[in-house]
Amino acid sequence: MLCLVGGPVATVLLVALFAVGAFVQQVLQVRDDMEAAKEQLKVLAAAAVSMDVPLLAQASDDVVTRTQRAQATSNGILWDLAAELPQVGNNVLAVRTVAEVVNTITSQSLPPLVDMVSAAGTEERAGETLGIDLRPFLGAGPVLPTILSSLEDASAIAADMDRTGVLPAVYEPLDGMVELIALAIPTLSIVQEHLPAILHAAGADKPMLYQLVIQTPAEIRATGGGPAHWLVLKVENGRMELLGQENGVDLMYTELPAQGFDTVNGSLIKLPAETRSLYPFELANWSSNFTMTPHFPRAVELFQATRKWTDEEAFDGVIAIDPIVLAHMIEATGPLTLASGEIVNSENTASLLMSEPYERFGTDNAAMDAFFSEVTTVMFDALTGGDWEIGAMWDQLVRSAEEGRVFAWFEDDGLQSLAHEYGLDGILREDNTEATQLGIYFNDYTVGKLNYWLDYTQRASCNAQERTITVTMDLHSRMTEDIKSEYTLGLRNQFRGIDPRTMMLDVLFFAPPGAEILWTDPKRGDWQDSANWQGNRFRDRAGVDHDNTAISRTLLLEMGEKRTISYEVQLPDGDLGPLELRHSPGPNHTEVTVDGNCGALFASPEGSHNVRLTKIG
Repeated sequence: MLCLVGGPVATVLLVALFAVGAFVQQVLQVRDDMEAAKEQLKVLAAAAVSMDVPLLAQASDDVVTRTQRAQATSNGILWDLAAELPQVGNNVLAVRTVAEVVNTITSQSLPPLVDMVSAAGTEERAGETLGIDLRPFLGAGPVLPTILSSLEDASAIAADMDRTGVLPAVYEPLDGMVELIALAIPTLSIVQEHLPAILHAAGADKPMLYQLVIQTPAEIRATGGGPAHWLVLKVENGRMELLGQENGVDLMYTELPAQGFDTVNGSLIKLPAETRSLYPFELANWSSNFTMTPHFPRAVELFQATRKWTDEEAFDGVIAIDPIVLAHMIEATGPLTLASGEIVNSENTASLLMSEPYERFGTDNAAMDAFFSEVTTVMFDALTGGDWEIGAMWDQLVRSAEEGRVFAWFEDDGLQSLAHEYGLDGILREDNTEATQLGIYFNDYTVGKLNYWLDYTQRASCNAQERTITVTMDLHSRMTEDIKSEYTLGLRNQFRGIDPRTMMLDVLFFAPPGAEILWTDPKRGDWQDSANWQGNRFRDRAGVDHDNTAISRTLLLEMGEKRTISYEVQLPDGDLGPLELRHSPGPNHTEVTVDGNCGALFASPEGSHNVRLTKIG
């Protein structure tokens, strides 16, 4: 006999089935709202970039509506009941957490962001040039704390989630979101702290005049390379204008006016005797040698002196990079195309700016200058055009800074403090509090481009008991017979009977303040010119620069030769800041290692923003 269930039991079953169906529908609704919000966020980002305020507001409203609905739905009574079920409960709660995290961020952050962009206006600006539109950022000060608060709240909500039994499909998207939040919070905190200075640097309150120096490690200098080429840039309200491209010019001491210059020593600036004795006379009267000092602000002082000498406006800021920085940045922009159809990419940028054209054009100076000018202009247009992902570009800039290839100086004290905080000021430290700085720096003496084929590594070892440190560099010349251009080969070599493919380097060994250099290898320079009216160019020299004792040795590195140089330093008594090893950034990556014995001598660099601090192993 068939028995049909009826009465109260049937009613309960029907209600249960109805509840399950309703819950499934709500789950699908939450999923659809979250997916739709994700897609609208892409629309919102594009609208923000294009300053399409109506579309920005519409996309924001839609995202907020959907995320609020997803959170409200996931907090309903059916979700409470489902959360009590074994095997399922924690997954239900996890979905609820995801909805709450997303809604916390979007509901708190998007409305003030849209208001900020809307307040900036959408009218076109006259004289549109390349750069960044600052209008949305001018009102960012009050908005950033709200955004940071929403991210911190969302991160706390995610951290409280019970992951027991939660499916990967539920927690993995949340983990990805938490990772992004963890990256965003410190970055936005830095932006919040430095926003006024950043806006000032971008010309928000007055036009800023910048010099962008392109150093070439092919003709190496202490801070990177000979600054034979630079751009003069005007930045106003975030818009950048290229005012001109200039080349190094010989500044002969006989032409210097008496006012403000050291005419006795033929120098654009007056140097202390103990500093002047360390460097060749060309440092202070020839722009291609202004970077022979590892103290970048002195190079800037010399450039500013040339502006005074030529009766031109002083720079508000000077930034130095090299072709390797440009190669890194092209990884973010993508390959560039010249008028001839030739492709410039991250792999060939260094060669095109430091080597290959000299062989290609020979003695045709006009053709060579035109080529360099075109490459520079195409790169400038691509970099300032903004057709690249800011995250990818930021990664490449950080990479360049970590390699010691970016230096910055600003007239404004706040901006200069910022450059110092992030290790971009390239200073010789006058004490050992923030860091204990040692360095080996190179200056080319051949008047050629031989150093494109120079590779080197750097390492440090310590004797903690004796309080000594030894810094060593292994050098290798990859120069070959195939290189024949007179621009590359050593011009000065022929006057000394030296093979034109032999590198002639002024090696500067620097000790930190209060320290003593015990010995150098080589003990004596490979070449000693007799003193003459030009001073002490090719002789062993010693001196002090910003309380840093230093010794110079002239080194000859023949074609294909491998050679090791080093020096030992007696460190001063007392506490020492973190070890900071510096070297001239060359045409290739330089591996730097520090042995574990140094850990007992130097403070930990943890928490420092100085990108050139070497962590002790």
